[in-house]
Amino acid sequence: GGVTIYNFNKEDENVKFPVDLAVDMERVMGVWLGQLRSLLGVRPVTTALPLPSLGIRGWEVDYQLRYRSQENLVETRSTLQSLSSLLSQISNIVITEDIARRVETALESFSRSIVDLNAGEIVAGHSASQTSLKQSEAAFFDPSLLALLYFPDDQKYAIYVPYFLPVGL
Repeated sequence: GGVTIYNFNKEDENVKFPVDLAVDMERVMGVWLGQLRSLLGVRPVTTALPLPSLGIRGWEVDYQLRYRSQENLVETRSTLQSLSSLLSQISNIVITEDIARRVETALESFSRSIVDLNAGEIVAGHSASQTSLKQSEAAFFDPSLLALLYFPDDQKYAIYVPYFLPVGL
């Protein structure tokens, strides 16, 4: 959000408030549009040619989609690497079909996103990168993996030894 202070010239000293003002909305919307562009990360264009500030241009949308796709792919790669590291550290972990399917979908979407972006199909590539990120995070934060993460082997021995030790003796 933003604040625009709109000053008016009071010609008469005996003005009673509230005063009806004719607000120049073109100026107000220009400020709002500048703030929106800043929020979206669209940088102002500096050229020798005068460019009207009529919103976000098509190439700026393409830039944003490419940039967000790159962020999604980097985050997907990091999440899948973290999942791989986690799975290699825990020896008794069970991978369910759901987790395996999500990882496969994430990898397929990752590859499809790269192919689409290289082919210039920016919207399809961005959509695939979003799918890839969602699936990789869903696999990483699956409740069955989190339960095993916080229940290591030494705790299992501490719980089960008092039960099975008398039977063994």
